[in-house]
Parts: sequence; C-alpha cells; structure tokens
Amino acid sequence: MKRLITIALACWLVLAAVFPAAAQSGFWTGDYFNNANLSGAPVFTLSEGSPAHNWVAGSPSPSIPADYFSVRWTSVQSLSGGNYQLTVRADDGVRVFIDGVVYIDQWIPSPGNTYTVAAALAAGQHTFVVEYFEATGNAFLEYSFAQIGGGTSSTATVTTAELNVRDRPNPYTGLILLRINQGQTYPVIGKNADSSWLQLNVNGVTGWVNARYVAASNLHLVPVTDPGTLPSGASATVTTNQLNVRDRPNPYTGLILTRISLGQTYSVVGKNADSSWLQLNVNGTIGWVNARYVSATNLHLVAVTDPGTRPTGATATVITYFLNVRGIPDPINGVILTRISLGQTYTVIGKNAAATWVQLNVNGVIGWVNARYVAVSGLANVPVTY
Repeated sequence: MKRLITIALACWLVLAAVFPAAAQSGFWTGDYFNNANLSGAPVFTLSEGSPAHNWVAGSPSPSIPADYFSVRWTSVQSLSGGNYQLTVRADDGVRVFIDGVVYIDQWIPSPGNTYTVAAALAAGQHTFVVEYFEATGNAFLEYSFAQIGGGTSSTATVTTAELNVRDRPNPYTGLILLRINQGQTYPVIGKNADSSWLQLNVNGVTGWVNARYVAASNLHLVPVTDPGTLPSGASATVTTNQLNVRDRPNPYTGLILTRISLGQTYSVVGKNADSSWLQLNVNGTIGWVNARYVSATNLHLVAVTDPGTRPTGATATVITYFLNVRGIPDPINGVILTRISLGQTYTVIGKNAAATWVQLNVNGVIGWVNARYVAVSGLANVPVTY
C-alpha cells in the first residue's frame, strides 16, 4: 500500500508540473473507519481520484458496516490563484477544510443536502481535507471544486435534445440523476481515462454524461475522477485459458467487451456484493469477469460497484402462475433469461421511467418483469435504471 501511494503521488507531481491546475486535480488519500466519528485507526486506506462516492444502502467494504461509518480524505493540490466554488452534497454529515480552515461544517444527519461556499486562494499548493460520516439509510457524497471567473476552466455544452446525467460513467449500470437540455453549459469537473465520459457540476449535482453528446473545452485541465480507472491495490490473475470480460456481471445479458488469457494480471476496481464477479481495468477497458476463473488479492480494499446487488428495500411477489424474466423491459425484443413462479418473492433493484416494468435480482440473475404480474412494495425507493 505504501508503494501504491508513492506511485500515485509521483504521478500527481508529474501531472502538476505539466498542467498547473485551474480546477482541482490529483490524488486523494482516503482513510476509512468502522465508526461514525473518525476515531481510532482506519480499517484501511485507499488512493483515490475524488472523495465523491455513492454507496446507496451498502458500504465501502465488507470490513465496514453499512451504517455508522466515516471517511477522511486528504489531498495536496497545486492551484492557480483566483476565486473558487466548493460544492458538496452529502447523506449524511460532511466537513471540508482548506489549509486548516473550515469552509463547510455540517456534521449532522442529512437526507442529501447541498452546501456551496466560495474560496479565494493564492497560487500554489493547498491542503484539502474532506470528512464524511454515514448514519443510516443511503450513503453518498458528491464533491466539486472549480475556479470561477477570470481563470481557464473546462465547460461542456449539450449538443443533443436531452441528455441523461448518471451517477457513474456507464449507460447500463449508471443511475439517472437528472436530464439536461440542448444548449445548456456546465463546468466539467472530472473525466474517465479516455475522456469518453465527463463528470459535470449541474447546479450542485455531480454526475456523468457521455462525451459524444456535448461540446467540451479545456479537457486537458480536468482530472481523471472515475474510480474505475484508478488503482485499488487489488489484482486478479486469470486461471483459465480464455476469459470473457463483460459490460455487466451477468453471463446472460453482459455484452463481451474483450477476452483475457491465462496468466494475465489486471487491477480490480470493483466487485458485486458477494464477490462472485469482479470488475477489472483491462488496459483501459472496464469490465466484469466471473471470479471463479481468476486468483484475486486484496479484495477487502475493493468497493461494491454493482448496483444490481445493492438493496433498495423493495420486493416483488409473483401473482401469476409463471412469469418471464427478460434481459430488457420489452415483451418482443427482451430475451428470456429465466422464469419465476406464483408466490416467489425477489428484490427489486430498478424500474423503467413509467414503472410499468421492474428489474429484479433473481438469485443472481438480473432481469426485467412486467409490473402487472407482481405485487411490489417500496417501489418509491427504487431508482430508474432503464
């Protein structure tokens, strides 16, 4: 881990020398605690691209409880002088310090309140500390820091009629946070490794958009903030002759992105709840492999990144004799993955915008059923996933 942090710091120093930051960039050191008050020694420490996370109702690691945990992120940033805007949105508590001065102090339970402050900073290095605690229910922290007025910054203007803003750079597993419209312009605060997805600050809401649908400027100033392209300290070595890497942790609906071979080793950047599937960074391609066919190390450092295994509190009970579970919410084009029977109950993990179809976790198979044929409880808590 010390070697990982040293490498990350060296990379940051190189980037800082090439691009003096007008907006925030660089790595953060995250200390994770199994209590809500940052007390004692951290359970583990990660090098990360941003304090921004969305654990939904889960936790950062099996060694951390889903409720009553806390995190402290620290980073030294090289900035150009000027006026900056700091925005955080948290469920639950958050504090932000710059050079030891508290700028945001909301160490209280919150359903997701947004806090914005201005900061006038001189050119040079500044130390940032972000502290967060989770009480109960959902857990997330959105974070953005950008220069305002007078400085060079990156913006993105929407070039399509309507564009989804998602909680992660993935059109399949990224939950839709809101939609923005043609001609609207927002600050770009992050990107993934190949700049195919951009992270925007949409009036205080931090989310991802597909870069094909925006016209962006000054992307060289923008840091890589996608955790899928940042090291976790975990790795996986292939133990079979050839292994499919899929776009989701599902052998039926997961599209094959690439194939990897016996003996090859890659960084693990995510996992599902029971670690039966692992998310790898395969030379810049982020995809899922069945964990039975790899030998993995340090999985306790890896966050759960599959929303299909995160509980929503909603369930669906079948009210017809037999019900098809399909790959997409379409009775004609949706491939039948499996069938479920009268009286069986499964976790609801998603819905379409009209709530006419619901997405279920059927013993590890993620698929869609027509909502007319199930009795659903807690549907209001379920995100739109299609």
